[in-house]
Amino acid sequence: MPTLTDLLNEERLRRHKSSAQEVANLLATAERDLADARLEPVSLDRRFMAAYSAALSLATIPLACAGYRSVGVGHHATVFEALPLVMGEETRPLSEYYDTCRIKRNQAEYRQVGVVTNSEVAGLITSVEEFMAQVREWLEANYPEFVER
Repeated sequence: MPTLTDLLNEERLRRHKSSAQEVANLLATAERDLADARLEPVSLDRRFMAAYSAALSLATIPLACAGYRSVGVGHHATVFEALPLVMGEETRPLSEYYDTCRIKRNQAEYRQVGVVTNSEVAGLITSVEEFMAQVREWLEANYPEFVER
């Protein structure tokens, strides 16, 4: 398992100074994308992509608060790989799930139409809703200076 230092040395992460405004913007983006994912007239592929985007925004928050930003090719994978390093090992199964969703999202976005099922969309939406609550709680406990009041 790589460390944050390893990811920095591999130039997959850069040092970054976050702010309450950046965190608020990421939360707002996640909320918007999650709302879009719930729109049933939209295709399952697009709904999945929107829910995935919400997960990515949420997973970016802890990384930014800890003073990092993912960069380069594979930056989505880096965000999910770094999640347990910042939020704790208990998030490893979630980071692995979101990385699996990343692969599915790439298929839907770039290779094939209709690869996403209704249950996959529903499962991802539920997971992201729970993750949003977890990130908000984590922010309050660990980085209250980044929580807009």
